[in-house]
Amino acid sequence: MTEPVSHLRHHPELQIAVVISDVQHRADLIARISALGHSLVEAANAEIVVREADEAVPFLLLENGSGEQAGQLPMDVLPEVMDAALRAVAVGLTVRVGRGTHALEEHPQRVGSNLLTPRELEILNAIGAGSSNKAIARQLGISLHTVKFHVESLFRKLGARTRAEAVAIGLARRTAEIVEI
Repeated sequence: MTEPVSHLRHHPELQIAVVISDVQHRADLIARISALGHSLVEAANAEIVVREADEAVPFLLLENGSGEQAGQLPMDVLPEVMDAALRAVAVGLTVRVGRGTHALEEHPQRVGSNLLTPRELEILNAIGAGSSNKAIARQLGISLHTVKFHVESLFRKLGARTRAEAVAIGLARRTAEIVEI
């Protein structure tokens, strides 16, 4: 059995069903999903169902617990991207493939670079509430240096130059409720 990807273990596992007709491809996908630390269940009990797209299209379709299509991924998606997509669908977001399906292979360092971590979201919310870095550090029980690190990361990921711009971009992204991978 494949060992779960270590940097993804701290997230709760999802209940995933894999509905793929090709036995080898299904086994490969099950191994990849298991390595992310998720549980495999029957479709009726799943939070997310991963299906194969039309045979002519090399994509995986993601369905939420209501059976609605919530996204698609290339077959050879990287583990971090798959995990982010599954988690996004689980919380009700829609996932779409970014420009050019091969962009992930050409620039693997950019995978997930615009996805905000839960801590970054907490800090962005605190910034939006008008808190200073020092107040955020006290509120979250972390060092001022750590807050500054997260703020810089937020600016980089959001393409913002000011705190106000970061909050505005964050609100616009939240309103869209679409995660682009």
